[in-house]
Amino acid sequence: MRKTMIDQTVNCYLQTLFPAIMGSEVSKEKMDMALEDLRQSLDLLEEKFLQDKLFLISNKISLADVLAVVEVMQPLAVALDVLEGRPKLSAWRDRVKKELGEKLFEEAHERIGDSKGLQQKMQNNKYQ
Repeated sequence: MRKTMIDQTVNCYLQTLFPAIMGSEVSKEKMDMALEDLRQSLDLLEEKFLQDKLFLISNKISLADVLAVVEVMQPLAVALDVLEGRPKLSAWRDRVKKELGEKLFEEAHERIGDSKGLQQKMQNNKYQ
């Protein structure tokens, strides 16, 4: 299960998110396939890991929550809120944010929303 989730996440990044961040076109077919993989991963995260707990492993935050929330936040780089319509996972993300501290959480994720800045920085570094 874990390997499948990791494979799906990596596949999504390599085929759709990374090219989109870099300003490249992504075919509708590739995007649809990646979004379906992502949907399945989120279903797995919610149904098999979170279930009725406050956090993924137990009712206390763990490294698993921190690592998973980072993955869930990545699609925001291309303005894709993968938790939209998923109140259980949204509430989990909010609990993680609260446990880590809202200021630290926002600072850690502020660059995700700046995909144009990331694109420019990577393009500038390519020629150095």
